[in-house]
Amino acid sequence: MWRCILPVLLALNSWGQLLLNPGSPQERELKRFFDSSDGVKESSDKRLRCGVYTFPTRLSFGFQHWTGYDIAMPIRQFATRGRERPMVIALRVTPETPGKTPSYFYSKAAFPRKAPPQFWTTGNAEMNLGGGFVVGEGKYRVNLWVMDSDGRSCRKDWKVEARSPGVPLQIGPGEVAETGMESWKGMTGGSGKLSVLIHAAPMFRRRIMTKLSAWDRAVLLNSLRSLLDTGGYAEAKVKVFDFDGRRVIFESDNFGAPDFDRLMDALMNLNIGTVSYDTLKGINEEAFLSNLVREEVDQKQPSDAVVFLGPSWRWGQKISPLLRELRAQLPTTYYVSLTPWNATATDLLEKFVKAGPKGKVLTVYQPIDLAKAIREIRDRRN
Repeated sequence: MWRCILPVLLALNSWGQLLLNPGSPQERELKRFFDSSDGVKESSDKRLRCGVYTFPTRLSFGFQHWTGYDIAMPIRQFATRGRERPMVIALRVTPETPGKTPSYFYSKAAFPRKAPPQFWTTGNAEMNLGGGFVVGEGKYRVNLWVMDSDGRSCRKDWKVEARSPGVPLQIGPGEVAETGMESWKGMTGGSGKLSVLIHAAPMFRRRIMTKLSAWDRAVLLNSLRSLLDTGGYAEAKVKVFDFDGRRVIFESDNFGAPDFDRLMDALMNLNIGTVSYDTLKGINEEAFLSNLVREEVDQKQPSDAVVFLGPSWRWGQKISPLLRELRAQLPTTYYVSLTPWNATATDLLEKFVKAGPKGKVLTVYQPIDLAKAIREIRDRRN
């Protein structure tokens, strides 16, 4: 049954989650698939082992109702089959609001590249997939199918509800849209230049993971968008790094709308499941941060302010004399620390920002805290 939609969806070029246009050939095929699959159960020989974890609606860091899902799949089931081509994730979201029609999403999921043979037989390794979308006030039914190239599949059905958050939203009741970031048009208004250095890491440290979850990506991207939209700057330099892998995964000297798509792809494709031996025997976090900051200090057109943005990390090592010297050369510097409720670590970024003049740590527990942090960054310029 599922084979009828696989060629149609694999022919699309996008790797991110895509909301299909109403009336398009892909949308019609997906509608027929869901209509024919309602009530169907996977046979045991065609069943993928997967755990689907759903998120209730949350007021996102982009100040919208966000909801989504994570899929955890044991890697061992792909050791001998099913990874010849990407997997397909198909999603139907049906508003219970009268007069509203279902929306259909799809995405392709690539398998890890250049993984050693033993990776596919590791007992506790999981492949983590996921996605999300935004909704207006109301109740919704969600249907999810995951399919691999060997004909195996798993599914999940659930309901979500979005209630009034007491703040204006940019989406009407019963409406469904992508993550809310695809329509970003770039920076408008403001003055001066801002440097944003983003730590790409999970909000919560979990068991073995290979990817950032959908919620992790949404928090980072929505926080960046809110900062750029309301921070009061006209230009932004954005760099995204991975502390564990000691690598920069994205950078743009003049961040604009096309860069948002590149950044979403970079976060989607980031592999956090393994760290190479060369990385482990190479520079430590302090030396890696020194290199990042030195590049910031040496740029020809200095920024008016620097913002570190990312989840509160593990306990950080002491600040070296070199880092203190580099910190003194930076302009006003902030650390917007996205802090889960149970995180208490004083990480390396917090120690670094506090080690120099005009440095401030802005702790963010929930979206309203992010709004206050951005307002403080904007107001301190005046």
